[in-house]
Amino acid sequence: MNWKLLWLFVCCVLVLPQSGAAQLQTIRKEVRQIFGGSQSPDNARIAAITRAKREALEEAGTYLESLTIVREHQVAKDEILALSSGVLRATVVEEENFVEGDAFGIRVVAEVQVDLSILEERVRKLLADREHLERLRAAERRERELLKKFKELEAENARLASGGTAREREVLKEDFAESTAKLTAQEWFNMGLILWSGNGYDPAEGAVRWFSEALRLDPGFTVVYNNRGRAYLDLGQYRRAIEDYDRALRFDPDDAVAYNNRGNAYSNLEQYQRAIEDYDQALRVDSGLAEAYNNRGVAYDGLGQYQRAIEDCDQAIRINPDFALAYNGRGNVYNNLGQYQRAIEDYDQAILLDPDFSRAYYNRGLAYYDLGQYQRAIDDYDQAILLDPDDALAYNNRGLAYDGLEQYRRAIKDFDQALRLYPNSTAAYNNRGIAYHNLGQRAKALQDWRKACELGDQPACDRVK
Repeated sequence: MNWKLLWLFVCCVLVLPQSGAAQLQTIRKEVRQIFGGSQSPDNARIAAITRAKREALEEAGTYLESLTIVREHQVAKDEILALSSGVLRATVVEEENFVEGDAFGIRVVAEVQVDLSILEERVRKLLADREHLERLRAAERRERELLKKFKELEAENARLASGGTAREREVLKEDFAESTAKLTAQEWFNMGLILWSGNGYDPAEGAVRWFSEALRLDPGFTVVYNNRGRAYLDLGQYRRAIEDYDRALRFDPDDAVAYNNRGNAYSNLEQYQRAIEDYDQALRVDSGLAEAYNNRGVAYDGLGQYQRAIEDCDQAIRINPDFALAYNGRGNVYNNLGQYQRAIEDYDQAILLDPDFSRAYYNRGLAYYDLGQYQRAIDDYDQAILLDPDDALAYNNRGLAYDGLEQYRRAIKDFDQALRLYPNSTAAYNNRGIAYHNLGQRAKALQDWRKACELGDQPACDRVK
């Protein structure tokens, strides 16, 4: 067969919206690629899909370049694609084989929808998320290098079409297979990155699945270990997270983010000293890593070393004055010190910087509760629950605030919901028992206290006696 090798055609189509959907723009990219020689149909398909998606995101980047916030941050032109991949999603909407003369090819169309009404807010959040933006930049650089390699293989394929040995063609076939596996692994990795929600992977199970598939296809794709470790962290599987960070650090002993994230896993296991050692290492590698200062502050807070905790939060804020987590963390330290008004001021600032920060509302509610300002506490718990309807602690603590206002039946409803979300909550059983007791329903109170006692709550055991 007379193969017409490696002919590639890319077409961009901008689909203009109807007047009723003026805020929604649709961009389509078409890639038509003929294959042959040492390049299999699957090799061509994966390359075409990657190119079509990439081209669509690049075209969509023109909308990002026009945004005020992008100009203010002076985002470099070659970083726009990474930004686009973080706030937009490219999907394959058409895929078909075709015959042209005596050659076979594949046609792929990728589409990106740009919702202008929410685009700037998404970009603002991503620009503030330093860690994830760096993930996207690294992913974009790797994908670019893989496509460059693919182009070199295609050129070699064209050369061998008019000559070359059988051995050369076999080696090239193996090289295509390896590059295709790496491109496919990159696609799985990109799918995992799409699940980043700003504070973690959601759903984290999906991220673990995609990252594991990327590693199966390309075991040398070491950056994936760090990201899968973060997904395990979000699942509460801290030992697995540590194992992945260990692997990441074996490949790159100067990975500040891996040290920081492994420290978070140890901190969640309440192994605060080991966590601090990892944060120290992260800061040795990158002294400007605000996240490591903030997280070390959390660990010092866990050890009761409050002044050190405040100093670290202060430093995190000096490095990044818009770091909502650091204000929230420092507020927690002040709360533990009984300095509730100072804590509230920090929570106020955290919420000002991130109005969707559910944990800051929850923590401010704690401070108001400790000040005896129960209605203000309820208002904050309301907002925390609105932002995170599965927050059992928020229901439990709102119940306590209603109890403080002597609205016992409303308190019981909240304790009921806390137990639906977390059936083994000794605090919710204990607190509901107290509310029943305050209503004079002694039998129900004893039933709840017995259950809390069975689960290991000693104060509840004392009440049953």
